[in-house]
Amino acid sequence: MNNPAASVSSQQASPVNDHAPPLPMSTPAFSAGARDVLRMPGAPLAEPLRVRRIHSGEQLGDVQRLRREVYFQEQGRDRQRSRRIADGLDASGTVLVVEQSRRAVATLRVHDFASPAVQVEFGSLFQVDQFARTWPLQRLAVCTRFAVQAEQRTQRVVDALVMETYRHAHEHGIQFGLIACAPFLHGVFEHYGFREYLPPAVLPSGAVLLRMALVVDDAEMLRESASPLLPLVRNPTAGDAARGWLTRSFPEKTTL
Repeated sequence: MNNPAASVSSQQASPVNDHAPPLPMSTPAFSAGARDVLRMPGAPLAEPLRVRRIHSGEQLGDVQRLRREVYFQEQGRDRQRSRRIADGLDASGTVLVVEQSRRAVATLRVHDFASPAVQVEFGSLFQVDQFARTWPLQRLAVCTRFAVQAEQRTQRVVDALVMETYRHAHEHGIQFGLIACAPFLHGVFEHYGFREYLPPAVLPSGAVLLRMALVVDDAEMLRESASPLLPLVRNPTAGDAARGWLTRSFPEKTTL
């Protein structure tokens, strides 16, 4: 698809991303690990982007404001359900954030499944027991809390967020990235190389979630998707083997 970000509507977050509380705090100083996103030659002038990671124990800062803006102001969700802005998992995962002029414009949270709390929260939804028979749980990660500011839903911004998430996966030995999203976001994640590996999940509320997996370093799938992640592939042999395992392990369900 030419512009996957065009599909990122005001209904940004899926129910699996809806844990949430704390009041917004000032944006912390840029860390040494922050990454500037360069403007491509010939591209129109735009405010520079910076991508960074917020680690366990660090304040979320302006990410809180962005989540509140997307979840409440755009979607009109019940403000009494404050757990939708932050939860206990924020203290243990890595939050990736794209910033422009020191304001958060896109964010995503990543946890691996080595954490018992993550297993309890998401294990059943993603059928993690099946992975655990073969893979160490720290090689399996879930992405939640995806939110992009309304006026920043461009491919440039979403690419920056997803590419930094992919680098994080490489650095931490993650082989599979999982996400559960609303159906309208299918095309966005498919563009980056995610594919459904289980049938849609229907929550007690009636909401439908698509359960999708990204196999890290699956060069064939990334090439097929025209994914901007393809140049970041390090070990295509390992990626091919992991995709083969996923297909065999979920034979009647996967669309890989």
